[in-house]
Amino acid sequence: KMRKSAVSRTELNLAGFRDIEISDLDLIRKYLKKYQFRTCDYNAANLFAWSRFMNVKWGMYNDRILFYNFNWQMMLYPLGDEFTSGEILALSDQIMKEGCKGDFISVPESYVRGSKDISGEFEVIQDPPNSDYIYLTERLAELKGKKLHKKKNLVSQFIRNYPDYRVEKCSEANKDICIELAEKWCETQTKAEEEDKELEMKVMRRALDHFSDIGLDGLMIFVGKELAAFTYFSQQNDDSVTVHFEKFDYDYKGAAQMINYQTALYLKDRFKYINREQDVGKEGLRQAKMSYDPFEIIPTYRLIRK
Repeated sequence: KMRKSAVSRTELNLAGFRDIEISDLDLIRKYLKKYQFRTCDYNAANLFAWSRFMNVKWGMYNDRILFYNFNWQMMLYPLGDEFTSGEILALSDQIMKEGCKGDFISVPESYVRGSKDISGEFEVIQDPPNSDYIYLTERLAELKGKKLHKKKNLVSQFIRNYPDYRVEKCSEANKDICIELAEKWCETQTKAEEEDKELEMKVMRRALDHFSDIGLDGLMIFVGKELAAFTYFSQQNDDSVTVHFEKFDYDYKGAAQMINYQTALYLKDRFKYINREQDVGKEGLRQAKMSYDPFEIIPTYRLIRK
């Protein structure tokens, strides 16, 4: 049932926007199912887990769902029927009347191409750090071809070196060992990334605390009694899944490649694509994502009011 605070309105009321709660996810999922957005910003698990720490709140407006990031002062591209250029401008005007910036993020390329006249009022900026990396599930499960040869070798080495490995499904009962491994993984990262890792750990804990409610699934790889790697993912749309968290123990060579491979094997009969989210402008992350030879990188844009 839609909460009273989120009743659809034609006049914007940013002050009435609310935190995303578990009770809101049925309505949000209904819209996500209908509109089949492909980028990870439009994923129920992500919206719930990240929103609390990024100060993202939601409300209804003209039968669209709006998400406003009060930290960044940006509105996520509206979830619902496509707005005309005039409607986007009117929404931007209303946001500014409430004392916030009337800018938009995660704007799809199709909208930018089909609404040339928006460039009169908005600066249209491509946003590579927030572009999603999409992979063919079958390709990641087969690891065929020259580009993925090194990955296949590392998977083979892992299987040879750790013949007693086993793959288990994640559940709410085993979240603590995954959090421990994630913390160990964070310790291996550079000081400069400390703040980002702290935020990611908060988001991850919130997500795992609501494992079933937000629709998470996941896999763990054990070597003997030790957890070598884990991954958590959830359905993005009818033909794709989004990987949210994936961590591994550097002590086990090939663990990173093995968890990626096992995830693809697990998903290949159900989903054509795997979305491995964004590189957020980090060169190391970009290289890691490119090394798996993405099928597509979905470009997104920002609309900044002039």
